[in-house]
Amino acid sequence: MSANGWIQAKHLYATWPDVSIPEAATGTVRRLADALQGLITGAAGWRDVAALTRQVLLEASARENEFPLLVPADALLPTSAQWWESGCRAAPSGAQHFAVSAVPWHPSTPDDHSAKAAAADLREVYLGIDSRQRRSLEGVPADPFWTAALGYDHYYSIGQRQAARSVALAPPGSTTIVCLPTGHGKTPVALAPILLDTRGAGVSIVAVPTIVLALDMERRTRDLLQQAPRKAPTGRYAYTGDMSDDLKRQLREDIRTGRQPVVYCAPESVATGLYKAIDDAAEAGLLRYFVIDEAHLVEQWGNDFRPEFQTMASQRRAWIRRAPEGREPRTVAMSATLTAQQVDALKELYGDPGRTQVVWASQLRSEPSYYIESLPEAEREQVVLEAVAKLPRPMILYVSRVEDALRWEAVLKDAGFARIASVTGRSSAGERRDRLEGWAGGNADSRPTRFDVIVGTSAFGLGIDLSDVKSVIHACLPETVDRYYQEVGRGGRDGSPSIAFMARTHSDGIIAKNLNEQVIIKDGAWPRWNSLFHNRLAKTPEGYLIDLDSRPPHISVSSERNRAWNIRTINLMVRAKLVEVRTPPMPSRSENESAEEWSIRISHYFETLSNRVEIVILDGATNNLEHFNSVIESTRRSMIDSQRSALAELENAVTGNTCISDVLTDYYLLPTESGARRTSPNCRGCNHCRQRNPIPAEGDFYKVGWQPHPPLAEWPAHDALPLRNYLSSGERNLSIWWENEEEAKNLLPDLLESLCKRGVNIIGGPGLSGLSVEEIQRIVQPDAIIVDHEEDLLINHPGPIAWVLDPGRHALTADEASRFFSSDVTYLVHPQDIKHPSKPGSRLIDIHSDSLSIKSALGAL
Repeated sequence: MSANGWIQAKHLYATWPDVSIPEAATGTVRRLADALQGLITGAAGWRDVAALTRQVLLEASARENEFPLLVPADALLPTSAQWWESGCRAAPSGAQHFAVSAVPWHPSTPDDHSAKAAAADLREVYLGIDSRQRRSLEGVPADPFWTAALGYDHYYSIGQRQAARSVALAPPGSTTIVCLPTGHGKTPVALAPILLDTRGAGVSIVAVPTIVLALDMERRTRDLLQQAPRKAPTGRYAYTGDMSDDLKRQLREDIRTGRQPVVYCAPESVATGLYKAIDDAAEAGLLRYFVIDEAHLVEQWGNDFRPEFQTMASQRRAWIRRAPEGREPRTVAMSATLTAQQVDALKELYGDPGRTQVVWASQLRSEPSYYIESLPEAEREQVVLEAVAKLPRPMILYVSRVEDALRWEAVLKDAGFARIASVTGRSSAGERRDRLEGWAGGNADSRPTRFDVIVGTSAFGLGIDLSDVKSVIHACLPETVDRYYQEVGRGGRDGSPSIAFMARTHSDGIIAKNLNEQVIIKDGAWPRWNSLFHNRLAKTPEGYLIDLDSRPPHISVSSERNRAWNIRTINLMVRAKLVEVRTPPMPSRSENESAEEWSIRISHYFETLSNRVEIVILDGATNNLEHFNSVIESTRRSMIDSQRSALAELENAVTGNTCISDVLTDYYLLPTESGARRTSPNCRGCNHCRQRNPIPAEGDFYKVGWQPHPPLAEWPAHDALPLRNYLSSGERNLSIWWENEEEAKNLLPDLLESLCKRGVNIIGGPGLSGLSVEEIQRIVQPDAIIVDHEEDLLINHPGPIAWVLDPGRHALTADEASRFFSSDVTYLVHPQDIKHPSKPGSRLIDIHSDSLSIKSALGAL
């Protein structure tokens, strides 16, 4: 809340019932104004107004303003008893008003020490953007390519820098898996190398899980490209189902010809509507990047309802096979959290041996503090009602099942809340969009908020980026640590402290276990596969065309449920490595086929594409009943054991016997051959820490980890590195020298430009200080230039690097000497009189055989 939020709220009540939105009102006071207007029209209830008024008062109190609000005693507004029921004191002030003040509240705690810690915690939440616990990232200087592409002069964090550099340096046909925390800017990491190409043709595809996310990324991209010379011809960057046919047709043509810089779309669009356009772009060498956002869902959804994650993997392999050599698309898979199993799934589906790298900058969120209460079923409703009434808004109430979401929505409305809506897997796209818009509003613009609380299942979360969510409540036990942490992560996305409160009962464990196992087909896999295979539509060059709506003998009517179980069966077979799923091959026009006949046939192909897949049998014994059942049961058992383990981890967290950050960091651990890659911990507060540890000083945390500093992805060295002919057998380091400062001033920019164009993208050294690296970047783009400001890459990266010494230098530093005489590829550019480090009386160029003048180097380049 802004500093004048209390004053704005005072004005709202002083002019009641003439409610007008205060100028530039945002946050809680804007919601209060909308609720007061809704109270008049019936769109809000007394509980909504009481909860928001209480929040305004507590936000003011956190800023040491303890004055009450003078509220009219009006039939539409809460009564004295209702104010008290909502956690407010309502003292009569004359005959027509109440002096309303807020009573602080926090979830139940076991002792006075924990209660004091919880009170301090809630104060930080109400301080919001003024909290000393607000996320603060240590920015680092930007590289030239980052500034050229995005206009940013810094990276948010070291982790973002390392991820961005790794993606920018990735060679054609490679796969980069990026784990970068929320708030550290995953989207710019993918966009920078995409938008760096301002002159040539080429398209990049970003697959996102929701329409909402596609539209949000379209808006951000449009803003970034306002001044760019290369834009989408249509002005659109998201491909969605509700577009007109003409617009879809134009976008497909722009993708096919490489005129569309980037397009955001659902996996279904990649596998169906955009299939031919992307395929043509790849064959022409115009498909530059293929990006998968929220990549942790590949493993999750691949097991469930969206086979497109499997077909996209086969499409990617086809794009790489068909692209001209050296122009294969680069793949980037991004997520804020990844488990070892999810990384393995990404490598298996979207990676290739020797061409896949992981950039691990994993760090726990610092915003949430955790409260977990175990209680009898009969008590949960009252506890959750109190939490909804007294925890700050905007808020999400999560449950596990659709029927629970609908029941809780009804319970809250019966209790006097009206600014409530539910979002579940059964909600239509229009309903989701309406509820998201009503939840977020437009703050200072003309769009009012209509909802303060969303009741949702796990279907509500992806692409939800309302920055100021303050509370996430669970009236359930999520089935895995991953689901719980992802949902908690909806809060505090602006970096401000948030609350994560769970009220769980004994029966929740049973529900969570059932949810874990119900999507993994058990006894019906063979009958379904047998039916799918024997009802195959056609033989293809490499496999079989399968109809996803095919019915087993015991099913009489086609349905979405039947189709979903067919998909689950096929995806289970993919996990068991029995089959591979591909997009059905495009038909080709026969020699004597008329234009009309061809048009009908190709139209039929695209009309039926979403219901069909090509199955390639990988295991010759797939159609042997005994072998099939053995392999499927082994795979199924492995998946169930993994999910049970994930549920057990969550059960361990909710007991309070250990810090929740310890549970989460153990869960998000990536074993590798070179040692485990760990997740940096954070704990602002949890049941364990509040009870057992001293209360942190204001602004401090119970546990703070390190800032992730992953190494750059180590891509194989380019076989055609420049000036290779001037290196002795087995040598990897070249000395390039200038005679005088005038020569250096005139020729260094040309040398660096030539080296960068030929694969030496990392430059550094004190000799860059007088050069315009921005101008060199402009000349060499879309190739990226990276400047090693901190000498991090000089020490830790195997190369290649061009390192420029400053004029007048006579000796190498210890780090420079260590680098130059190592096996790491180095182009050392220096004054001719620099001394050999182990022979101080001799020049480097007189001893080191692989040495040439800057003039000779430029001539050779």
